[in-house]
Amino acid sequence: MLGSIPLIRKSILAALIFQLAVTVTGTPSLAEPVHIHNTDPLNPPRTVSLEEIWRVGSEDSDFIFGMLIDSLADEDGNVYLLDNQLCQVEVFTADGEHLRTLSRQGEGPGEVQTPIAMTFMSDGSLGLVELFPAKIEKITRTGEPAGSVTFHSGEGVQTGFTVSVDCRNRAGVLTLAGMRGSPAEGGQKRIHYVARYAESGEELARYCETEAVINFNPPTFIENELLPAFWFGHAVGPDGRVYLAPSRDDYKIEVYLPDGTLDRIIEREFKNRPRDNRDRARMQAMVDAWYTGVPVDVECTFTENEPAISEMFLTADNTLWIQHSRSGHEQPEGVLLTYDTFDAEGNYLQQVSVACDGDAAYDGLRFLGDGRVLLIKGYVLARWASLSPGARADFGEEEASQMEVICCRMIEE
Repeated sequence: MLGSIPLIRKSILAALIFQLAVTVTGTPSLAEPVHIHNTDPLNPPRTVSLEEIWRVGSEDSDFIFGMLIDSLADEDGNVYLLDNQLCQVEVFTADGEHLRTLSRQGEGPGEVQTPIAMTFMSDGSLGLVELFPAKIEKITRTGEPAGSVTFHSGEGVQTGFTVSVDCRNRAGVLTLAGMRGSPAEGGQKRIHYVARYAESGEELARYCETEAVINFNPPTFIENELLPAFWFGHAVGPDGRVYLAPSRDDYKIEVYLPDGTLDRIIEREFKNRPRDNRDRARMQAMVDAWYTGVPVDVECTFTENEPAISEMFLTADNTLWIQHSRSGHEQPEGVLLTYDTFDAEGNYLQQVSVACDGDAAYDGLRFLGDGRVLLIKGYVLARWASLSPGARADFGEEEASQMEVICCRMIEE
């Protein structure tokens, strides 16, 4: 898939890495939000283990994945796995039997070119979110085309292009994390944002944005201005509230009501983790992939630390699970990741360590929302590579192995 993206698509994606000058704005609220500053957790730490239910994609399996970057479970317990490289969704039953393959690479109805996320729509269809141009291609659960959704803000005729990087749809709240580019004097104006949309495509609320003007000469890569934390650090709760991480360096979560009102701010004392050589090498590899074919030297400025908050999930009981820059580092033997958990009010409940066989530098956990968890071998590298058209799924690292999915349930130790 990565080698088959049309040249114009690659060129526009490559342009995303030029220098930005950013100012941060937010949606104003009529009342002051509740501010919760946490220090120590209320409860002692606990450890859970993962009990395997089924697995697929091991080295001795006939089933081979490209780059798995998103997952969902439906009301029947079927598991959907989005393969960014093969441009398709593999569906497995609750018992792990392969049910069907949905979509394929293409530009026709129900087909995708660069799928970056997926979500269920209110009509029961599966929405496949395109990286560029930003849209949702809908298909039925059996694979028939079901229409598409294009995004617009109601500001009249617009020029430029849109990019999407993540999407959520829960409790009637459809959010998109993305970017819009438009002409500006001497370059381009870019707005990175998380916004709520109607399923017809109209924007309903904007929760967070960074505005930027890109100058094309000389080209530079400034990470702190190009990759906003809220692109991947955001989630929608079972009550429709929207959670996002507005800053790369601060352990801070903003919680919005569906209409865009800032409801509360959750913080905790935290010392961010400095990057190591592997972190820096991966950033450089991603930038090199973005600039493939650009005949100029690029000056890169990387941040000293990893993002404070990297991912967040909300369970059915409204418990917030936060994966941070230290979640996968200096862990006890046998522990893959340690999460911080918060209650619905924003109180720091406890640290929860997940014990299983894996390497946090390569493997990731995905919560299905029904009590099950997917351990996806190779998930970390696949997610990086999905943002880097032309990059290899293993980033050239010898330790990387074939992607494998283990469906599990959490067991208290």
